[in-house]
Amino acid sequence: MKLSELDTDETTCLMGLLREVVQADGEYSVEEQALMDEIRAALGPARFDAAIAAAKDRYRSRAALQEHAQTLTRAEAKTLIVDTLVRIAAVDGVAEDETRPLRWLMRTWGLERTSLS
Repeated sequence: MKLSELDTDETTCLMGLLREVVQADGEYSVEEQALMDEIRAALGPARFDAAIAAAKDRYRSRAALQEHAQTLTRAEAKTLIVDTLVRIAAVDGVAEDETRPLRWLMRTWGLERTSLS
């Protein structure tokens, strides 16, 4: 599955989760910016920007994001979302604060990973 195959709900959730992971360590590194540019290109600029806006409007709290994440059902989408989040967390070294949302998500979705790097 490719990012372009995520549906609107999955893409919006990805953007909310990306914000959680990227902001977790208090830095937005050059490496993270480059990977976000790749994600933007994969989704297309208009779809990327719409998903960012939708996530900002929809997720007024972490609880709202977590509640929505629990409604996603497609296994392939969940795996792709987690893999994308791990990639962005690892691009500049995984900080402990970045692992919290990732571990919660993997546990919630029943996904196993041997490491977060």
